[in-house]
Amino acid sequence: MLPFPLPVTSPAQLAYQLLQDSDWAHAHRDLDLPVELRTVLSMIMDSPEPLWIAWGAEEKAFFFNDAYLPFLGGKLHGAMGNRLDVVWADVWADVAEAIDDAFAGRHRSFKNLRLMMDRDGTPRETFWTFSYSPLRMAHGGVAGIICAVTEQTEQVAERDLHVRQVAAITQEAREAHLELVRAREQLRQSQKLEAMGQLTGGVAHDFNNLLQVITGSVDMLLPAWPAGDPKVKFLHAISGASERAARLTAQLLAFSRRQSLSPEVFDAGDGVRALTTILATVLGERVALRMALPERRLPVLLDRSQFDTALINIAANARDATNGTGEVTITLEPVAGVPAVRMAGPLKGPFLAIHIRDSGAGIEADVLGRIFEPFFTTKAVGAGTGLGLSQVFGFVKQSEGEVDVTSVPGYGTTFTLYLPLTDQPTEHSVDMTGHPPTDGAGRTILVVEDNADVADFAVGAVASLGYGVVLARNAESALDELRKDAARFHAVFSDVVMPGVSGLDLGLAIRVNYPRLPVILTSGYSELLSKNPGHGFRLLKKPYSLKQLADALASVETSTGV
Repeated sequence: MLPFPLPVTSPAQLAYQLLQDSDWAHAHRDLDLPVELRTVLSMIMDSPEPLWIAWGAEEKAFFFNDAYLPFLGGKLHGAMGNRLDVVWADVWADVAEAIDDAFAGRHRSFKNLRLMMDRDGTPRETFWTFSYSPLRMAHGGVAGIICAVTEQTEQVAERDLHVRQVAAITQEAREAHLELVRAREQLRQSQKLEAMGQLTGGVAHDFNNLLQVITGSVDMLLPAWPAGDPKVKFLHAISGASERAARLTAQLLAFSRRQSLSPEVFDAGDGVRALTTILATVLGERVALRMALPERRLPVLLDRSQFDTALINIAANARDATNGTGEVTITLEPVAGVPAVRMAGPLKGPFLAIHIRDSGAGIEADVLGRIFEPFFTTKAVGAGTGLGLSQVFGFVKQSEGEVDVTSVPGYGTTFTLYLPLTDQPTEHSVDMTGHPPTDGAGRTILVVEDNADVADFAVGAVASLGYGVVLARNAESALDELRKDAARFHAVFSDVVMPGVSGLDLGLAIRVNYPRLPVILTSGYSELLSKNPGHGFRLLKKPYSLKQLADALASVETSTGV
């Protein structure tokens, strides 16, 4: 005889057998229990859905059906008829309030409720969807509660996995979008630079040819002019204005990355040390200059003149930012790569990082994005050209590096130049100390220049140094002169931009056919040279002075042993 028989469809089900074997059933076999309890127990035993009930507001006896068995795990033993708060002691604090509400006659439900549940000796994160409903007696009082329940742990895990996958895809899409935006910005900037480069390049070539005639003529007139003549000041004014015009042209070419670079290998630390006096002068006495330079050598392959100019331009900017009083610190360090800067992606490889930090007023955010634009300046009219930082930008980019700037208004600004390191050995320039420009007597120079005015000046300038001169109007004529008798020439001095064969191609042909004949190239601007900085020829940039021409001719004679 079963201690607590019920009318159920399948008496063989495990939950029904557990009920009959429970301590609760044996303890209540002779008691007159409410018909409502038997009715609800029969109902849940026959239900295919996971259900359980708790009977008695104080006792809270726990009963469940076969569909609920898998949720119990190791709690199954002794659970049937036991106190609900005993069986679910590990989660009782999370559900007790809701159960009390249900016993008070109020319905409660949860969706994906997180419970740390111990069903096998280890607390694990689980998720549940269930609802509590009160069970009322015929007189209306609440005698128990019934719970419809489903475990959502696997579904939540799958959902979270899906969310993570969607998030990952979204992140990839976001990164792809940012990359597209970056590429568009790079293209826009590239097109902007290309347009400016074409404009400045064309203007620079013709403009520097004009400046060459002006500055060269003044250079040749000054030594012969009477020192006491008051008109000398006008020659000096012409010379000074021409030099300023040449610098403006050079800065425009620098920004558009079309300047003709003359790269050489040198130690960056030595380069910065050599500038100490100049930088201190630029900053002024009330701005302290501090340096943190490593002992190890940091070889770079750069145009040293442009390197110096970039540091001087940043120092001048720092001087103005500090209003003449403050501190500037220059730090050098090797780095393994360059982070993403503005819209440009990161760069890999050994780089030199030059940090120039000032204690000035800082730069406002709306200004920071424009500081490298040519002619942009926050200074008063006439106080600056707006081309200093443009030169820095163009030089660094043309040198395959990057420039970054961070600033906090009121606390100062830090410029960081990233320049590629090289493993090439440091070059040692020819020591001209004690070797004045060689007297050109007995030596002949082949001058190649297509511009009539510049050719007249070049021929006159070379002749004034004592050299014999043969003029060729183009590369073809120059090659004809060499084929006649190349041995009579001690050097070739050629313009780069000429109709037909360029001066660079002429130099390469001479290097192959007349390898012992030195070649000096000159140009106010050449896209060929800006794209091929490693051509290896001595370059004299227009407009050049008479002394620079003399030094160039002397240097090739000294280096070749002529």
